[in-house]
Amino acid sequence: MDKQVKVVIEKFGKYLLIKREDNEKKEHKGNWECPGGKLKKGESFEEAAIREVKEETNLDVDIKKVIKDIRKDDEVHAVVFLANPKNTDIKLSSEHSDFRWFTYKELKNLENIIYKDFFLELVAISRKN
Repeated sequence: MDKQVKVVIEKFGKYLLIKREDNEKKEHKGNWECPGGKLKKGESFEEAAIREVKEETNLDVDIKKVIKDIRKDDEVHAVVFLANPKNTDIKLSSEHSDFRWFTYKELKNLENIIYKDFFLELVAISRKN
């Protein structure tokens, strides 16, 4: 199983989601998601998170904390980080067609979020601390 990261990016009480390109052949095309992806060989989870955010959004981020790690057989397979952007000049990768900053309330009412209940749980956890 490939190891993965996701990054919940928060700025002034709003959360960044990026929309998958409608023309993409991959699963979840046209849906909203937070940045993330697979680790490269020799890369730490945090390094992968920073790289994936940069590749997908052009943002540099400050990783604040681990929101959740997902384990199987006592081995970490995925990590979700909370991060704050260091810059605001978003330039999307070709995999994505749009971005938007959403309040928590807007997220709850938004359709087409990939794994919506899990994502809302992660945002709720990140808001507690």
